[in-house]
Amino acid sequence: MSSNLEDAAHLLANSQRPLLIAHPRPDGDTIGSVLALRLALLELGKAPLVACVHPAPDTMRYLPGVEAFLVDVAGDADIDLVVAVDMSDLKRTGGIYKEAWRDRYPLLVVDHHATNDAFGDVNFVMPDAAATALPMIQLIEALGVRLRPDMATCLLVAVLTDTRGLRTANVDPELLEFVGRLVAAGGDYQKVMQKTLDAVPYQQMRAWGVALQRLQLEDHLAWTTFPLDAKHALGIADHDDMDLGNLLSRIREAHIIATFTAMEDGTVKISFRARPGFNVAEIARSLGGGGHLLASGCSVAGSLATVVDHVLPRLREVLAGGTAADS
Repeated sequence: MSSNLEDAAHLLANSQRPLLIAHPRPDGDTIGSVLALRLALLELGKAPLVACVHPAPDTMRYLPGVEAFLVDVAGDADIDLVVAVDMSDLKRTGGIYKEAWRDRYPLLVVDHHATNDAFGDVNFVMPDAAATALPMIQLIEALGVRLRPDMATCLLVAVLTDTRGLRTANVDPELLEFVGRLVAAGGDYQKVMQKTLDAVPYQQMRAWGVALQRLQLEDHLAWTTFPLDAKHALGIADHDDMDLGNLLSRIREAHIIATFTAMEDGTVKISFRARPGFNVAEIARSLGGGGHLLASGCSVAGSLATVVDHVLPRLREVLAGGTAADS
C-alpha cells in the first residue's frame, strides 16, 4: 500500500461530507469512478455530494446515483473535503472547485493521466493504469468496503469505456484479471456493453456522418472538423464531443488522428489519438491540455480553419518523430 493511498484513504475516512467532482464532458471513467466511490462512502454512513458541470451521457443514465449529480456547488456549501476524479489539472473541475476552498478543505486527486501535475494536497495517481477505476478500487478497498455489484458495474463502465471495450494498447493480463474481478463481484458486463458501448444515440450517429464526410487522410495523419452550424442543425449539445476521437481511431492507415470541434465560446476542442510508437500527450500539454501518450486533448482559441492550420504542422512533426509499432 503506497503512502499516497494511505493518505487518500485517511482523508476520506475522516471526512463526513466530501464533494466528488467529475470532469467536464464526462466520460465513463470519471462518471463510473465517482459513482463507485459515492456508493462506498454511503455504505460507511457518510454524506457525499457529486458534481459535474455537464450531465452524464444518456448511455450512462442507468448507473446507480447518476441522478444525484449537481452542476455546481456554492462556495459556502456544507462540505469538508474535495475529491477530483480522473483529471490531470485543476482546470478540469470545470469551475466547480472554488479557490476559496484552498485553505479551507483538503483537495484529494484520484487519477491515472500521465500529464497529471499533482495539483492536490494528496495525489493518488497511477499513470500506468488503464483507467482511474484501478486506483479507485484500491481506495475503496483501503476504506474497508466490500465490493458490491452496483459498485462493480460502475467500475466496469469506467474501465471498458476508457479502453474502448478492452481494445487499447494498455490492455494486459492484469487489466483482464481486474475486469474478471468486477464480473465475479456481480458487475453487469452485458448491461454495460449493451447500454453504454453498443448504444450510439441517433443524433450522434448522424453527427458521425458529418464528421466522416469531412474526413481527410495524409501520410498516416487523419483529421476531421466539425463546425458550429452542423452542431446547431443536429441539435448537438456544445459539451458533447460525439466520441469522434474513438470513432476515427479505427482508421487502418492512420498513425495519428485529430478531431477539431468548434465550440460556442470561440474555441476549438481537439481530441488526439495515436498508435503505439507515437506520443500525442506532449502536443496536448503544449496547447494547454493533457491526457495520455496515445489519447489526449485540449481546447484552443480561434476559428476552425486557424486552429487546424496551426496544429496540423505540429502533428506532422510528431508523426515524423515516431515509429509505428507494426512498421
